[in-house]
Amino acid sequence: MCRIALRATHPIFLSHFAGNPIMPGACIVQLIKELATDHLGQTFFVCSVKNMKFIHAINPLESPEITVQLSFTQQENERMAVAAVMNNGDMIFSKSTLLLEHSYSLQQRMEKLRLCVVVPTYNNPQTLPVVLNDLLRYTSSIIVVNDGSTDHTGELLEKYAGRVEVVSCKLNRGKGCALKTGFDRAEALGYKNAITIDSDGQHLPSEMERFVDYAAKYPDSLLLGQRTTEGNMPAGNSFANKFSNFWFAVQTAIRLHDTQNGFRLYPLAAMKGLRPLTSRYEAELEMLVRLAWKGIRIVPIPTHVYYHPEGQRITHFRPGTDFLRISLLNTLLTLLAIVYGYPSMFIRRLFNKKKKL
Repeated sequence: MCRIALRATHPIFLSHFAGNPIMPGACIVQLIKELATDHLGQTFFVCSVKNMKFIHAINPLESPEITVQLSFTQQENERMAVAAVMNNGDMIFSKSTLLLEHSYSLQQRMEKLRLCVVVPTYNNPQTLPVVLNDLLRYTSSIIVVNDGSTDHTGELLEKYAGRVEVVSCKLNRGKGCALKTGFDRAEALGYKNAITIDSDGQHLPSEMERFVDYAAKYPDSLLLGQRTTEGNMPAGNSFANKFSNFWFAVQTAIRLHDTQNGFRLYPLAAMKGLRPLTSRYEAELEMLVRLAWKGIRIVPIPTHVYYHPEGQRITHFRPGTDFLRISLLNTLLTLLAIVYGYPSMFIRRLFNKKKKL
C-alpha cells in the first residue's frame, strides 16, 4: 500500500480543467508504473492496459492524499500484471490492471536471445571503423571476419582487441566463406542467432533494435532487411535485385522485393548447421533459397540504406564474373527446386497440417 500526496498547483492539474483539477487517465497509468518499478526494484514499460475503471474523478482539491493498493501476478514471457486500486479510505476512485514488461537495454535483450553481430570485411579500412564504433554504441557481441584483407585492416582491428571478436582468414575466399566462418565462430561462442551487417557503411547499426524486436516476436525465423530507399539505388544494383527477386520467386513461390539485402538475422539454432556451399556474393541468395526450402520462415523488415556518393562507393563485386556465378547458381537452384525444393516444401506443409489435426 502506498500513500500519495497530490499538489493541486502541479502543472499537470493546472493544464486539465482549470479551477476544477482532475487527474488524467494517462497520469494514473504512469503513476502505477512508477510505483510498481519502485516496489519491484526493476525498470518496466507498459505493455498494455488490461482494464481501467474510473469510478470517481481524482480531484486534488478535494482529496489531497490518496492510497494506492497494488497486487502483482507473474505472467508468461517475464511480464507482470499489476492490479491497482486508488482510494482515499472512504471512496474508491479507480481500479485498473496494467501489463508491464521488463525494460532491458539492447545488449541485455541480445544476450537473452543469444544474438551476436557478424561483420564480414575485405579491404574496407575507411568505413570499417565507423561501422564498428557505431555498433559498439549498442552491443559488444560483435564478430568481425577479416576475409584475407591485403591492406592495413589487420592493424586497424588490433585497436579493437578486447572489444570485438576477430577471426582472420589468410586468403580472401569471398563473402560466402566469410559468413560460414562467422557463423561457425558464433556457434562456438554459444550464440543461437546472428545479425549480418556489411562493413561498407551502407547498413545502419541503429536499426539493429528493429531486428531484435522482430527476433523476439518471430523466433527461429530468417529476418531479411528490405530497403525502403529503392529510388536512390544505383541502376546496376536495382537491375541485379529485380533479377534476383524474380528467380527467388520461381524457386520458392515466395515474393520478396529485396532478396539481395545483406542486412539479415540468421537463426543459427534453427538452421542446424546449414552453411553456404558457394563462396562469394551468390552465397546470400543460395542461403535464402535453401532456408525457404527447409521451411524456415522469412520475415521482411523495412530498413534504410546509405549509398555513398558516386566515386566514393567501395565495392568488390565483379560485374562480369560474379553475375555469371549468380546466373549459373540460379539455373542450378531452379532445377533443384523441381526435384527437391518444391517436393520438400509440399511434404513439410502436409506433415505440419496433419500434426495440427
